[in-house]
Amino acid sequence: MHELLAVEGKLYPSSSKTHITYQFHIPTPLPSLQIDFQYAPKKSEDKSGSRRLIEQSIEQYVHPSMQAAYMDKWEQYMPLQNLLTISVDDPSEFRGSAHRHPEKQSYLLATSSASPGFIPGAILEGIWRITISVHCVVTPDCNYLLRVTEGEQHL
Repeated sequence: MHELLAVEGKLYPSSSKTHITYQFHIPTPLPSLQIDFQYAPKKSEDKSGSRRLIEQSIEQYVHPSMQAAYMDKWEQYMPLQNLLTISVDDPSEFRGSAHRHPEKQSYLLATSSASPGFIPGAILEGIWRITISVHCVVTPDCNYLLRVTEGEQHL
């Protein structure tokens, strides 16, 4: 299995609502592309910090006349979770996205089939891009690992 990209990084709450794009080169067309993505931790274990974030969100997004009712039930929104998702672009067009909640994910793109959320098509030579969308980091930090390899199989 030929590795095309392997990166890891660390994110913080200030990273929320940002995007990180990685590029990699495919020198010759491939039968398939394997993408493995994971991040941790998934859930916040900090009850007091989570409560503070939930109350801030209620104050920001809930009409003042309804805030007390939501504040009384703040625990129903626990546990707060980090959310990172990926999208893929080939050298000429968007190939799909995976807005999934699991902290460990694997995707396969091939000529005639692809994992749900992705568009099947030729794995062409050229510069490909994977974007990590950092929707929310609620823990003090969040580590991620992104690995792209030449796929060994078709879907």
